[in-house]
Amino acid sequence: MLGEVVAPQKVDLRNELAGKIQAVNFVSGEQVTEGQLLIQMDISSELAQLKSAKARAQLAKSTNQRISRLRNTNAVSEERYDQTLADLQITEAEIALLKATIEKKTLRAPFDGVTGIHQFDAGQYLEENTFITTLVGSQDYVWVDFSLPQFYTPLVVGSLVEIVIGQDEQQPVIAEVIARNSSISSDARSLRYRVRVDSKPGDLIPNRIVSVQVPVAEAARKLAVPTVSVLHSAAGSYVYRLLPDEQTGGYRAKQQPVTLGAQVGNRLIIETGLAEGDLVAAAGAFKLSDGLLAYLAPSSTTVSATAEPAPESSP
Repeated sequence: MLGEVVAPQKVDLRNELAGKIQAVNFVSGEQVTEGQLLIQMDISSELAQLKSAKARAQLAKSTNQRISRLRNTNAVSEERYDQTLADLQITEAEIALLKATIEKKTLRAPFDGVTGIHQFDAGQYLEENTFITTLVGSQDYVWVDFSLPQFYTPLVVGSLVEIVIGQDEQQPVIAEVIARNSSISSDARSLRYRVRVDSKPGDLIPNRIVSVQVPVAEAARKLAVPTVSVLHSAAGSYVYRLLPDEQTGGYRAKQQPVTLGAQVGNRLIIETGLAEGDLVAAAGAFKLSDGLLAYLAPSSTTVSATAEPAPESSP
């Protein structure tokens, strides 16, 4: 079974706004810390506008305070007071917008990690949403995701599996299942699992494909009969068992209700209703009725219910 190594923290860093790079403060493959400045884009225009907006905000605040005092003595109209208050709120909104723009032009590490390779220098112009680098978290563990077909015995959280790196099957890494999807995928009909590898070998880098060895449950044996043996009615599914008739030397048909399982090729799994070795009508079963006397044709039209591995067990 193949699995993919997944980093618990991994993000592709991109710039939100277009502009010229003012400074690059990291090198390829560098260990960085959360909040560390990585790329500073040119914000000289925004800083100048911010300085102007702060000055206008200070003036608007002073004017509003002065008009507010006069308003208390009914020396100015409510309209004049409302205008000064609106001027103050507009300049404060401009300041907030400029600060947000400056923040978007300042690329910082969102968490501790190791950067990927980059080729950016000061003075270079970046279009909006340009890929900068990949940042991988510094955790001392990784995840491995893999999928099992629906007919495998489901794993439970806490199950142990073995991760084989490359061709080194002699030294597998033990990993614990920490999560599984809540539903089977509709396309591949498989269930996805995630395991945690506490020790982080150097070869377990994100996106690497590894081999996952899962425990195989002993196959449960279920009875199976040919699909032509199974008939259906409003009351449910049934087969015709053939019971020896000592007086005639033939067989008496007995309608036997059964509970069906999965279909495997041209055979149906019988969950309940039959025992191993029961003689069951096959071809021509639809011609029989309960209690009807029947004889075996030279080319046998009967089969015995046989036990075989159930499809839901791990192969």
